[in-house]
Amino acid sequence: MASGVRRSAIRAALGPWEGAALAPLLARVVVGVVTGGFFFGGFVGLVRSTDLSSTAKGVALGLLIALVALHIRNCLRPADGSRPAGWAWTLAAQALLTYVPMMWFHDTWYGNSGFLAGAALLLLRPAWVAWAGFLAVLAAQVPVGLAIRPTVVEALYLVVGQAALVGLAVYALAGLTDLIAALSATRTALAEAEVARERLRFARTLTAGVGANLTRIVGRGDTLLAGLRERPDNARRELADALEEARGAMTQARAFAHAHRDVEAAPPPAIAAEPTPRAVSVLRVVILVLLIVPLPVRVLVVNDYSPARQALFAVLLLAFVVLYVHNCTPADGGRPRRWRWTFAAQVALAYVPLVVFDEQTWSVGLFLAGLALVLLRGPVRVLAVAVLACHDMYLGTWSTTALDHVYNIVWILERAVLVYGLVKLADLARALHATRSELAAVHVARERLRFGQDLHDLLGFSLSALVLKSQLALRFADRDPELAGAQLAEGLAMARQALADVDTVAGGYRGMSLVVEARSARGILTAAGMTVDVAVDVGELPVGTDTVLATVLREGATNVLRHSTASRCAITASVEPDGVVVLTLINDGVRPVDRSASTGPGMGLCSLIERLEALGGSLTAGADGEAFRLSARVPAPDRGFRNA
Repeated sequence: MASGVRRSAIRAALGPWEGAALAPLLARVVVGVVTGGFFFGGFVGLVRSTDLSSTAKGVALGLLIALVALHIRNCLRPADGSRPAGWAWTLAAQALLTYVPMMWFHDTWYGNSGFLAGAALLLLRPAWVAWAGFLAVLAAQVPVGLAIRPTVVEALYLVVGQAALVGLAVYALAGLTDLIAALSATRTALAEAEVARERLRFARTLTAGVGANLTRIVGRGDTLLAGLRERPDNARRELADALEEARGAMTQARAFAHAHRDVEAAPPPAIAAEPTPRAVSVLRVVILVLLIVPLPVRVLVVNDYSPARQALFAVLLLAFVVLYVHNCTPADGGRPRRWRWTFAAQVALAYVPLVVFDEQTWSVGLFLAGLALVLLRGPVRVLAVAVLACHDMYLGTWSTTALDHVYNIVWILERAVLVYGLVKLADLARALHATRSELAAVHVARERLRFGQDLHDLLGFSLSALVLKSQLALRFADRDPELAGAQLAEGLAMARQALADVDTVAGGYRGMSLVVEARSARGILTAAGMTVDVAVDVGELPVGTDTVLATVLREGATNVLRHSTASRCAITASVEPDGVVVLTLINDGVRPVDRSASTGPGMGLCSLIERLEALGGSLTAGADGEAFRLSARVPAPDRGFRNA
């Protein structure tokens, strides 16, 4: 059950990464649509121009196509965010094609500087050079705008509402894609780093506790052995102290194992500070403001409204922008809370003020299509976007011909796609940033559980054997110093093994051998006064299968030592004809169980069940008449070799 919960948690944490694979495609589609929309605007301007001959229009169209191709090469970068080969030359060529044709086609060419501003942000290094290039493009747009539309308001509109908007939008979309790629590439690195920190913390704690006790026992082992032969009476006191240290080490190991089993106690790992959520949110707000505000303000300024109506206009525009930003900031469920009401309020703010202002002044309805793309779903979204894209056809604000209608539909859809791409990519970046931390927390929780399992499985047997050997040495210290010394020597060997296990637990689970573990179990159980029969014939097993079965045997032998009154024990392991390896441990020392106090299988059995289920195996344990039977079954299809 626990392993299933962990797998479900990991699958849930990995969910957003599936969407991350589509981020570069979405960014390319959005940039392509925005580029196509501006290209179409330039094309319409050329077609409608009365000052250009057919030949001049053909030349201008060819140059426009070349400029669009350069923009696509410079701004639609590889998925890794690298700059295209020869970018300095293509950026210089884009700059030339942005400004030189203005000498001949200034009435139709002024809208292309935004793409150059975006390319400067994406290609120049370091960041201050990129932003300097961006500002230089905006500064150059001021005299260009004044030459085409000789008013400060119109020139500023070209700078803010076109060049700055397009440049930041291109930069944001490409930058968000790079950010998503970086988050995807480093999600496992963060998890691995947090797991490494957890291992280090665990190793320090374990070494300071269990390791210190074992080190003291091993360190004075030779002195104890010599004392048993020369001064048995004095050695008895030393043996008693060693026995208490061994019991203390075993108690500490159990405490650590159960403490680290509590995976919910693991604090969420700290995540390195990155400019993800906040910087992305700021950039999104700036772009949305630049998208909405310049057009109505530009029209308002040229109209002679009273101060009261101008104040009303400012309040309504502020409310529309604030609500728009709110609606374009999805919550965890994908859309903001009460989005139906906020969307309805947005529609009302777009059209009710037309009672006071004319259609050209209050033109924010042009931006509702983007909101519909973000908030609505299914066929309703398609229908709403189609209806809202024809906004100007109903009101007749700017369109006078069929070509004008088509241009305004393209204009609305282009900005709608920009809003949708910006919101979706920013939301995906936010989700990935949060999920990366969650994924790291899941890995840390899994590692903490592994610590507890490995402590229990690896150290339980050797520490129990150490305590047993210390007890036997203490028992025989007065009557038979030689036998006591032999028991103590075997106990010290177990202490050294336990000390080695302390070093390996934090670093990962090591391979074990069922055959070797069977020999060790026979020696320890025999020393405890049992008659032990061992029949293990499994040949060569895959290292994973061999390790799990050895762990099952170690846990079973530990339980026999701790919890039974057995006098006989049988250990058998064989391979059935279907390739399933069966390990069985039977003892005759079943103790009465207080079923009212039973809470299910203990930590050791739960750990073994999880390990076996991971290999497609199973575990059964329980009374069998007067005996207790522990049986593990695991398929071993790759028998016949062993991994080194």
